[in-house]
Amino acid sequence: MRSTATVLLLLPAAAQAVHHFKELNSIQDLELLGLVNKDNGIAEKHLLLGFSNAGCVKEVRSLGFPYDYTALGEHVETGEVMLERDDELAQAYNITGCNQYVYVPRGGDVRTDYDVISAHDKLQLHNWLFTHLAVEMEIVNDLPFDVSIKWEDTGRRQGPQDLIAIPRGKSASVNTFESHHLRFISHQPGAGPEAFLRVRVDGLETTLRLSDYLASDATKQCANPLDCSAGVVGAIPVNVNNEHGSTDDVQTAVEDMEVWRNRDYENRARVLRNEDQPQTKPRYTALGFKKARIPSDIYQVMLNRYKTAERISEPWPKADCHTNFFEAPSTMVYLTDSEKNQIFAAMKPDLTEWAGGVELFPTSVYGVRIYHNGSWLREHVDTGDTHIISAIMNIAQEVEEDWLLTFIDHNGDRHFIALEAGDALYYESASCLHGRPVALKGSYFANTFVHFKVV
Repeated sequence: MRSTATVLLLLPAAAQAVHHFKELNSIQDLELLGLVNKDNGIAEKHLLLGFSNAGCVKEVRSLGFPYDYTALGEHVETGEVMLERDDELAQAYNITGCNQYVYVPRGGDVRTDYDVISAHDKLQLHNWLFTHLAVEMEIVNDLPFDVSIKWEDTGRRQGPQDLIAIPRGKSASVNTFESHHLRFISHQPGAGPEAFLRVRVDGLETTLRLSDYLASDATKQCANPLDCSAGVVGAIPVNVNNEHGSTDDVQTAVEDMEVWRNRDYENRARVLRNEDQPQTKPRYTALGFKKARIPSDIYQVMLNRYKTAERISEPWPKADCHTNFFEAPSTMVYLTDSEKNQIFAAMKPDLTEWAGGVELFPTSVYGVRIYHNGSWLREHVDTGDTHIISAIMNIAQEVEEDWLLTFIDHNGDRHFIALEAGDALYYESASCLHGRPVALKGSYFANTFVHFKVV
């Protein structure tokens, strides 16, 4: 059995990557994206908005926005506003020129509680943001051994830094920043230092009692941990299971850190691809999308399969970060090769006509994928070589409210699209950003996806 003495706890774990939103046009956009409560105008997340135009976007990128902020954590989001296309947000925040940034705190009124900076270098922007994200935490060491704490910068661009040591039975205040991490090291008599706990600072809890994060076996050896003898606690089990998206019950510290590093890399790559890829792809339609109905015969084929076939867990790479499979696992009803060929044949004529008569070659049918309550999907573009002319086909759903697809068309306008069972969305999936960043409220939402390349 693997020892749990070196396991690091991630809180919250895999949800570290931000949703980065391009082409924000209005406060209503912020509301529909779940960033601001539409009833009271209160920010649900910390918001960092960058303002630019075509003439200065390279300067904005030179300051590291948004790339340096892709691992800020689940309570911080970033977004971009292009000044030549939007007046409302610029007016709301008194933006007068390019390369300005707005910060709205979580819990603040999006119209009145904000700060603005005209940044001129990376360090100025970074320090300004993290001044707003500063947190003072009280650490209570009620474990039967001394601990020391190392501090980790968001994104782990530098190694852990020694912060403070806290004897058993003592407390200490530490100054840190929301979205950064505290790594705890045990110092037990007769044993070497062991990393046993890793906590993300989320700003919601400003008092951290160490025993709250450990299973009772670690402290039950004595009635009061503060009165324990100097004996070594052999194992330090954690009361969390699978929170980093692993298929294992626990991972060693090295394995766990590798998952985090890979997710950081993948999220940064996603943001870069979202910016660069749409500019390199031909455009075949005026807007890049069209809502339609699935041909009735092929819809019945998929619906019958969905109702009768076995549902299994959908495999996801541990490093994937564009969906939250680690919190709300998706399931699959796999289609047969014969059914996939029927879908290709049924969908190709309409998609060909919609795309202006270009010649299409079938590349992929995927589904039926079933999303479950709490699922979300970060905005993204699809594979650039094979997913050019595509369709999302909704097979079945049971939802409390429409699970809106966000879509940015060829003109840079943002749309919020509702699909019902039997609906299809034709879309240029490699050149138009799309996603479902607001969590699904409901039991299930089942889609099949079909993709063609242009030859």
